[in-house]
Amino acid sequence: MNNLKYLALIPLFLVACKKEPEVKDTKVDTLTTIEKPIDSLSTILKTEKESNQNIITVDASEMPIRLNLEIKNPDDQIILKLENLNQSKIKGYLKTETPMNVRFNQIRMPDNTFDGPFGPTIEYDTKQKGEYWLIFAKNNMADGSPVGKFFVKIE
Repeated sequence: MNNLKYLALIPLFLVACKKEPEVKDTKVDTLTTIEKPIDSLSTILKTEKESNQNIITVDASEMPIRLNLEIKNPDDQIILKLENLNQSKIKGYLKTETPMNVRFNQIRMPDNTFDGPFGPTIEYDTKQKGEYWLIFAKNNMADGSPVGKFFVKIE
């Protein structure tokens, strides 16, 4: 009977005496980066403020134009001046961060004539070369606030 007590203790000693493998301190970089092309924003040449109009000037020869814009007051407009436009057509779209009432209101051509209104997208034949203005503002025929941030891409 005494021998059985000792036999029962053998597995306990084996577990207690089991030597753990030695842990080596190796330096492993746990941060993995995924390389992808960066869709950077376009360079703004100049910004101006005239009453309720925020005027942003960009170089249209460096298409596509990508900008994050913001309307801070309900009656504000953003005028995006496209200098040096030299292509037969422009396409544009805007995407809002939150639901908001904003659209491409008008386009002004180099000869000071206007066209519009448009919606959240625009596709326009540019028969003249020079400076075009894209005017962003609220749609007076729709509900909702025009205040907020949005992304614009012009190509």
